[in-house]
Amino acid sequence: MKRKSSIALILISLVLTIALPVSTQPRAQTLPHKAAVKKYNDDYNQAVKRANEDYRAAVKAANRQTGRNRAESLAHARKAKADALAMANLQKEQCVANAPR
Repeated sequence: MKRKSSIALILISLVLTIALPVSTQPRAQTLPHKAAVKKYNDDYNQAVKRANEDYRAAVKAANRQTGRNRAESLAHARKAKADALAMANLQKEQCVANAPR
């Protein structure tokens, strides 16, 4: 009796270890979904590139200043970059969520 139950447990565990990963695989994405996600990724990359370029330009301009003005300019540049990146990330998440399936 013990041998039959141990074989049954082994078979059940084997089936579960094979079935669970197969059942949790993501569905194949449609072509319109892939195209929409690619477009949103491209838009996100452009927004990040633009934010980084603006930040570098602001730092370059701030480095010509001295004292408190320089510190304020650098702080403003960091905040503007962080805001731009956060907005780009939010827009990307919303667009991918709204993409056709």
